Amino acid sequence: MVAKTKKTEIPCILCKNPIELPEYVGHDYGGDLLCDTCGSLLHIKLDKWEVKQYKVLRDRLEEWKGSEKLKYLREAGAKALAKPEKSSKEAGG
Repeated sequence: MVAKTKKTEIPCILCKNPIELPEYVGHDYGGDLLCDTCGSLLHIKLDKWEVKQYKVLRDRLEEWKGSEKLKYLREAGAKALAKPEKSSKEAGG
């Protein structure tokens, strides 16, 4: 029995942006995933939807080091990780 519910995405290990999991990926998947945001190719091993092992097969971020693309990806990753803040104040005051 799987204790956790099916995930539809996991964060990229390199750029931290979400990687949407294809339909065929199960809770115990072991194989390659491509990050649509940074283009890096990762080999992962899931166990109950948690990443237990990974290997970077192609690090596109290293290829883009020093470029504006890398700056953009890091900013996008930081935004993706940030949780929306809850406010008790109503708009307009």
